[in-house]
Amino acid sequence: MNNKMIIGLIIALIIILSLFSLLFFYSDSKNSAINDVHETQFNVDEYIQSQLIDHNFKIPNLGTVYDRYLTEEYYNLYLQGDTLDDPIIKYQFTTDVNIDQNVSGPANPNTIVIYPTFTSAAYSEPGFYTFFAGACDESCITDLSFANPELKYTSSGMGTQLLHTLGYNFVSDVDVDLNPELLKNYDTLILLHNEYVTKKMFDAISTHPNIIFLYPNALYAEIEVNHDDQTMTLIRGHNYPQPEIKNGFDYSIEEEFHKYEYDAECLDWKFSKFENGYALNCYPDAVIWDNPEILGQLKYLTLVD
Repeated sequence: MNNKMIIGLIIALIIILSLFSLLFFYSDSKNSAINDVHETQFNVDEYIQSQLIDHNFKIPNLGTVYDRYLTEEYYNLYLQGDTLDDPIIKYQFTTDVNIDQNVSGPANPNTIVIYPTFTSAAYSEPGFYTFFAGACDESCITDLSFANPELKYTSSGMGTQLLHTLGYNFVSDVDVDLNPELLKNYDTLILLHNEYVTKKMFDAISTHPNIIFLYPNALYAEIEVNHDDQTMTLIRGHNYPQPEIKNGFDYSIEEEFHKYEYDAECLDWKFSKFENGYALNCYPDAVIWDNPEILGQLKYLTLVD
């Protein structure tokens, strides 16, 4: 074999190796991009466990489906007959209950639930509702920390625990605001009480082809978020900055179902169809565990054509 042939073979080998390197780099970059899209800060397992770690004191429950647990402090208040102001409650199925397969998990596993971190913060004290009540100036709606969300009625605490138990996957609204593109990877979005959202979030959620309002009043008011400081500020909505302003985004879908926020009994519940989704006509957080039919219908609403 002469020198020219050897040189030619070496050059061909270099070219082949270069092509393989480019192919590997492209594949690795593509996989990395996919992982980046799906990467989130919110771990629903860790969040729920951290919220319920001290809830070891069982209180009576009139139903037979689930048991309820409080912390020792709230349990003692309960025994004294005191009114409990939106405590964190641990719910879990009783040991003799089998989960109905018609209820558990979404029919389409490519479904995501958005946990309302920002709304949880809005209901803290002092916070947005301290301002709305006239007991605080605008400092209560400015740079409010969202670093420590709580699993309460106002932040869909019962619904979150139940959906997690049934096998639904979660992201938080913090994740969505950081990367609205991640929602494009899911066929169906389920909103909880996501009352306070950023404009980026609103645009990404409201334009999704399949959204389910499991709670009315979602996408109601606009906030601005500082992720470095983990703070948020009310911008528009909920009668602010002018009393006549209701929905901060002038979102007709929310306005149509807003009145159902005050129906907490869900005696005549139903999911109503709108252009790109469904909305439940009541606020289900106090009764959703007692109404498996709601979850049964929700499961099949996750299917898309």
